[in-house]
Amino acid sequence: LHEIGHSVVALWYKIQVRSITLFMFGGVAQIEGESPNAGAEFLIAVAGPLVSFFLAFVCNELLRVFSDNPPLLALFKYLAYINLALGLFNLIPGYPLDGGRVFRAMVWAITGDLPRATFIAAKVGQGFAFVFILIGFWKIFSGDIPGGLWIIFLGWFLKNAATTHIPSS
Repeated sequence: LHEIGHSVVALWYKIQVRSITLFMFGGVAQIEGESPNAGAEFLIAVAGPLVSFFLAFVCNELLRVFSDNPPLLALFKYLAYINLALGLFNLIPGYPLDGGRVFRAMVWAITGDLPRATFIAAKVGQGFAFVFILIGFWKIFSGDIPGGLWIIFLGWFLKNAATTHIPSS
């Protein structure tokens, strides 16, 4: 549903959505071309996390409705947590995460220069990736090997994704 949020707003701006692909750790809406302006980019980017937050809210409200049903209570509690975590993670301002796209839209609005905004947002994304990797190693040396490896993996993934958006000199 998160990716459908992006797609619906893109379609509102008459931007074609080629497909939605789901992966083990997330998904991506294949949107044709760039947004027509910074405002559209901002709204398309923020739509996914807003859908996640809305789903977290709905699942949290359903906890009251099903308070006497332990299996459903556990399910909605889990879904509320997962959607909240998904929305928050995606708002990290590391391009190409949604938060990075929001940041890119703001830089684009200020500078009027999309390639420059993309470069800056991708560099910020690399910075966040580096911080993730450092935190991962810190967690490993603190004794949390699985958690540390997971955070290093996320940092590595973000670094590779951000690097592909930096034009070669």
